[in-house]
Amino acid sequence: MSRKALCACLLGVLGGILAGCGSQKDIGAASEAVTRFHAQLDNQDFTTIFAQADQRFRESSPQPDFLAFMNAVHTKLGRVVDASRKGFFINYNTSGTQIRLTYATKFTGGDAQEEFVWAKSGDSLVLLGYHINSNALIVK
Repeated sequence: MSRKALCACLLGVLGGILAGCGSQKDIGAASEAVTRFHAQLDNQDFTTIFAQADQRFRESSPQPDFLAFMNAVHTKLGRVVDASRKGFFINYNTSGTQIRLTYATKFTGGDAQEEFVWAKSGDSLVLLGYHINSNALIVK
């Protein structure tokens, strides 16, 4: 292998390692954001969730609709008992970074699968999307 090819290979490996470190940091920050979201949900602080969300999130769902939805989630499912991350996807692109986390969450009133999409803005994360699937939301 030529010296030039070896240097290129080493730079590629080093770049991959550095990107991996950045992604772990982003996943950790997003996981902390999920913990905050769940605490706000448990405390019925839906207005703060909405106010701190990305502008695109707020534009896609009028505040009264979001508050009614979150109230239904809290009323039917109750408090978060346990949340276990099941997967993640990070999209780094020229328009910003999005971090998608999926969770299996146990509430006092039933189980759910949650998906959170966070937009990275500088060093902070803002909620871009929230999706929840639970039979308890339908049958209760």
